[in-house]
Amino acid sequence: MENDKTYSATAAQAALDSVSATRAQVASRVESPWWYHVGLGASVALAFTSIDVGGSMMPSGLIVGAVLAPPALAWSAARSRGVAIANPLNTPGARGLYGFYLLLLGVLAAVGLVLQIGFGLDGPMSVAGVLAFVLTTVVSRRADDALTQDVRAGV
Repeated sequence: MENDKTYSATAAQAALDSVSATRAQVASRVESPWWYHVGLGASVALAFTSIDVGGSMMPSGLIVGAVLAPPALAWSAARSRGVAIANPLNTPGARGLYGFYLLLLGVLAAVGLVLQIGFGLDGPMSVAGVLAFVLTTVVSRRADDALTQDVRAGV
């Protein structure tokens, strides 16, 4: 059975314009609020500094900072902007940033643990936590910008 519909160049261009307008509208809503980036940095800092504090704070700080807070923040951000991103790490702009971020975060954790456990110094994981806060906040913001650009470009 053949398709009896014929489309004009005008109708095709109108459909493409509609897709571009929708893409721009979604891109304007995909950007996370400022508090998401700060909260994500604070949750990573909590995970780091809880190791330094020790005692009963260590497991609870790790669980809250590394397991519970990030998805809660992502859920809250999605609710506030009205758009949920299924997998923001799959965009080309964000993928490289997060790979580099995880490498630097691992180096921070390793250096802090070696200084604390290996050399018996007090406070290196707290310093690493402050650095992790800054690193997480900056990388999260840049990845958000890259995601917005990728959505706008249709990647």
